[in-house]
Amino acid sequence: MQANVQVHTTLKMTDVNNKLKIKKMKLKIITGIVVFVLAMLKVSSQPFFYSQSLQKLYYSLPQDCRLSMPVADTVVYCQGIVPDSDVPVVFNSDKYEMVEHIGYRFLHNEEMLQAFNPAIIMFLEREMLALLIADNLKQKLAANRDNGMYLLLNGNTPQTNFYRSKTGLPHLLQQVSGLEIHYMEGRKYKVNMICGTDTLTVYFVADAELLSDMDKKERDIRIAAQLSHHRSNTNNQSQHIPMCNEETMQVIQDSVQMDSIFVCKGVSFIIPQINNNLYYTKVEDDFKLVFSKNRIVETLSNVMLAPVGRDYTVQISHRVYGGVIHYYELDSRDFFDYFSNDYERYFGVETIDKDILTGTLVLADKNAGSIHLAHVSINLWELLNGGVMEMQLSSNITQHNVESLFGKIKDRDNNNKKYKLNID
Repeated sequence: MQANVQVHTTLKMTDVNNKLKIKKMKLKIITGIVVFVLAMLKVSSQPFFYSQSLQKLYYSLPQDCRLSMPVADTVVYCQGIVPDSDVPVVFNSDKYEMVEHIGYRFLHNEEMLQAFNPAIIMFLEREMLALLIADNLKQKLAANRDNGMYLLLNGNTPQTNFYRSKTGLPHLLQQVSGLEIHYMEGRKYKVNMICGTDTLTVYFVADAELLSDMDKKERDIRIAAQLSHHRSNTNNQSQHIPMCNEETMQVIQDSVQMDSIFVCKGVSFIIPQINNNLYYTKVEDDFKLVFSKNRIVETLSNVMLAPVGRDYTVQISHRVYGGVIHYYELDSRDFFDYFSNDYERYFGVETIDKDILTGTLVLADKNAGSIHLAHVSINLWELLNGGVMEMQLSSNITQHNVESLFGKIKDRDNNNKKYKLNID
């Protein structure tokens, strides 16, 4: 994939207006296509899938186990997978009636289901079911090893017949009473499944393609479809705000002419210029997030990381696999809500060129080594009054490409130097 996130040059307001007119025309066309596709899905009696592998898993199930219409978090007890036993198969779909998940529901306690990371639980559910119904078990086990995933029984590699034996995997999955998930160095997972006196241990790498069982093209299509229609049900009270108090905040501006500025230090993403620091002023005894025309750098950073300022119309140019660009727009509240659970947010201001501000937003997947990256551009008036924010979005950049992306500038000092990011 070739894409560029470039520092913007000076823009005239006439250029901006013409650009917006063209984008609005494209948005109307794309919206019409999406509405047509969704309407076609509703009249069909067959389920639809974001990935070919999930579709293959579905059609590997016995006929009586397949749902003709997608539903959300429904468990079907299937015969014909394990001899003389029913298998609880869970189906999940999104609100567009696209099947997102099929797996073996090995945790039956609702409190336990809520206590663990849903992405990891769904991965384990899907992989346990895939092992039980694989036509070529040896091939499936070899593929798992190639992908950095393997299973141990009480610390030892089980024999192949373990996966089909009545006293093996099918039996132990019915005995799961506890779970331990260890995320090791942000690179791999170790999961212990407590099954009575036995322990199943599953090791796997923190890889977005492995966890989702979807290639980049499929993941790009899914995020474009879901994000473009996402609507928040909350006020997006961000989880990303660091817990700070007066003792932990640092003063970065102390002048008799203007209010002191305090920084609540977060963490950086690979380079110091891109971080999740938040900036405050102190009014009497209260700290308030900076939102002021006198502090536009701090204001833009706060807007991208916390619920402060205004609601904005986010116009997105989303470059997906193969260089295809999708154009859509949504409210900033909806945009940030979509990424509120499984992502950490980081931002860095790049340039201020007259009244145009640009910056880089990083949405880092908490579960796997990948990011979504957006180049942000906004006019100062729009920033202060709640207007249009433009984003050039590139999704599902893998850990390897992330490190290459920032490698050339990782040693720079945090001195607000301009920087340019090129996505390969």
